[in-house]
Amino acid sequence: MAIDQHVEKVGKHGVRWLRSKHAGFILALISFVESVFAPILIDSFLVALILANRSKWLYYTTIATISSVIGGVVAYFLGLLFFDAVGVVIIETYHLTEQFNSVASSIDENAFVFVLIGAITPIPYKLVALASGLAQMNFMVFIIASIFGRIVRLGLVGYIAYAVGPHALPVFRKHLLTLAYIFFALLVAYLLVDYLG
Repeated sequence: MAIDQHVEKVGKHGVRWLRSKHAGFILALISFVESVFAPILIDSFLVALILANRSKWLYYTTIATISSVIGGVVAYFLGLLFFDAVGVVIIETYHLTEQFNSVASSIDENAFVFVLIGAITPIPYKLVALASGLAQMNFMVFIIASIFGRIVRLGLVGYIAYAVGPHALPVFRKHLLTLAYIFFALLVAYLLVDYLG
C-alpha cells in the first residue's frame, strides 16, 4: 500500500508541473540534460506538456528544440575538450561504447549527414554530439545540422501531439521508425554515390 501511495503522489506532482508556471523551464532543463548525458527521451515530456495545454504546442516545441541544441553544443565541447575525463564516463555509464565507436568512425567524411540523422532518429543525439567534438568537426556544420534535425524531430512530435491528441506518442513512435528507415536509406544512397563518384 505504501508503494501505491508513493506512486500516486509522484503522479500528482507530475500532473501539477505540467500546468505550473515553471513548465517551460522544466521542459528546457529536461531537453538540455537529455542532449548532454541523461538516458531519457524528451518526446514523452513534450507530448505531455502539449496535451496539458495544446494552444502552446509551438511554444513548447521551440523551447525543447533550443534547449536540446544548447545541450548538444555542451556535449560537443565535452567531446572536443574533455573527452577522456567526461565523455568516456558518460558513454561507459550507459553502455554505449559500441554505438559511439560506430558513429565516431564514420563522422569525419559524412559529418553533416550523421549529425542530421542523430538529431532526427532514435540514435542518441548525445553520442553524435560527443563524437562530433572528438572528431573536431566544423562547429558551424554541427550547429546547422543539429538545428535542422532537432526542428524536424521535435517539430514532428509537437505537431502530432497538437493534431492527434492523447494518442500522439504511439503515432509518433510508429512514424519515427519509418523516418529512421528513410534517413538510413538516404545515407546509404549518399555513401554509394560518394564512393562510386
